[in-house]
Amino acid sequence: MEDPRNLWQTQEVEEMKFSVEELRAKAAKFQRRISWRNLREYLAALIVIALFGWNCWKETLLLPRIAFLMLIAASIYYMWHLHRWGSALPLPADAGSTSCVSFYRHELERQRDLVRNVWKWALLPLVPGLVLLNAYFIANTQPSARWHLVGAILFEAAAFIGVLWLNLRSARCLNRRIAELDRELGRV
Repeated sequence: MEDPRNLWQTQEVEEMKFSVEELRAKAAKFQRRISWRNLREYLAALIVIALFGWNCWKETLLLPRIAFLMLIAASIYYMWHLHRWGSALPLPADAGSTSCVSFYRHELERQRDLVRNVWKWALLPLVPGLVLLNAYFIANTQPSARWHLVGAILFEAAAFIGVLWLNLRSARCLNRRIAELDRELGRV
């Protein structure tokens, strides 16, 4: 039986198809895209918080106020979760080619997993507040005017489906990028 250390030391080393500079550029571009995405999401969440906050402040009845506060809490949780798990991590300055590849691939996987599970951390927390608010409005609206509420509920459902679809599409794109990276590195 041959010595494992000798086998390891004499094996052929596959040459990297990327330079460190190319990997750094790809990682930096991806980092910028994630930072811009997060900024857009934070701004949208702040607008939602401001609108629900205004409605909560104007509202005099307890049940809709509770619903608005639940929606504000869900939006704050959304921003926290996105910041905690979705912020772009900086590429280590001293990273060599192998660690650059590993870092870039890990970032692609991390963002893929984040958007793949958007229903858990972004959509699901909104459901209790929306259900409470919609139930309140349905119970306190004249039967002839309930069609407007049905339209609003259908719009909410379409928005949820749209957000889920866009994020799952993004996860598929990130999966393809991971597979391309693996192919280019000869891992597949």
